[in-house]
Amino acid sequence: MIGSRTEFKVADPMEQEAAVVKSLFANARNRKLLSPAESINGLTVGTVQDDSAPFVEVRNGFNPFQQHLPSLVSAFGSGYRRSIKPDCVFPGGRMLYQEDLGSSRQDNYVIAPVPPSIRSIPPGNQTAIPGKQPGSLDGVAYSSGTSNAAASISRAAGICYDTLQRIFTEQAADIDTCVFDAPLLKAMLVHGCAWGDVGPKIADLLRTEENKRQISGPVSRWMGYGVPQVDRVLDCTAQRATLLGFGQLSDDEAHVFRLPLPPSLGARPEWRRLTVTLAWLSPISPGTQKYRTASLWFEVKGISLAKDRQESCSGTGGWQTVKRGTVQHEVFEGHKAEPFTDGDVIEIKVNCREDAEKIKKPVAYGLAVSLEVAEDVDIAVYDEIRMRIVAPAPAAP
Repeated sequence: MIGSRTEFKVADPMEQEAAVVKSLFANARNRKLLSPAESINGLTVGTVQDDSAPFVEVRNGFNPFQQHLPSLVSAFGSGYRRSIKPDCVFPGGRMLYQEDLGSSRQDNYVIAPVPPSIRSIPPGNQTAIPGKQPGSLDGVAYSSGTSNAAASISRAAGICYDTLQRIFTEQAADIDTCVFDAPLLKAMLVHGCAWGDVGPKIADLLRTEENKRQISGPVSRWMGYGVPQVDRVLDCTAQRATLLGFGQLSDDEAHVFRLPLPPSLGARPEWRRLTVTLAWLSPISPGTQKYRTASLWFEVKGISLAKDRQESCSGTGGWQTVKRGTVQHEVFEGHKAEPFTDGDVIEIKVNCREDAEKIKKPVAYGLAVSLEVAEDVDIAVYDEIRMRIVAPAPAAP
């Protein structure tokens, strides 16, 4: 274990990365989210130490991470009542570091960002700035941080909104969908979240005999549900079908969505993944400790096509943790052959109950569901599901 300035400087980059990660988690209690980042209804976005700019050496500056890990400036959750926060992390530019000579000691190596925070050279996210001459439109600079990540996610939300409005125009032109826009956008932004290889690598660095059963918890407090892949909810492929649902619920009510199963997958031992994301905006009750008025959650029933819940949120207790906020995002995978016939479905039941106080009017929610197999598998998941989705017939008068 690296414990001094000399040991850090002679260590290889991967050893330095491990030392920085362990130091961050050791001081996590002093790096908590600040208001309003613990917002119950808003999406909290952390930042990843990553960008697409070429790397340029800056004096003694160095990049502490060799992998695309959350940034050193990205705060730790959890959120209110131990909910998942941040909700996700997104590339916000690489930040270079150097020794903080004013604080560093022989037995306590301290690093700080290389100033200034806005630079004329990379790395970082390239952004527009006022030009040097009046009327000039070619001014650019490089910066990094959580604000960059939030801006990028906001842009992604705009793209999702355009797609959502096109879907509504084509398939729900006779419905006033304005109340569903915000919860559906939340669900769409989070739906493609995944830890990728980063989460397991962080877990490997932190794992001990004492925490090995709950190691996913500390990881989720740094990177939430992971890095969004927004394109996964914008476009389907032959092997992946994504469906959106929405509705309004009051206390003790529930809606059941039925996802038709592709018959070609029946009894075949192929890898498959079911991803379900539920989002809503709850009324708040500031006079109570619970604060959240409406609790919504989903349950997956019917054919158990993918039985293995991916513990990518909070270890063995993750199934409870994901229900404490206003976004529930879960991933289920499987390989075993499951016998089913044409017409069988996966049922996703969305439930609602009062939490802090009585629900005075129905709560709008958005739901995103994806079913996929590996890209090289000759199963037309999208086409087979699309053919079997039938709009419910109106009730007879």
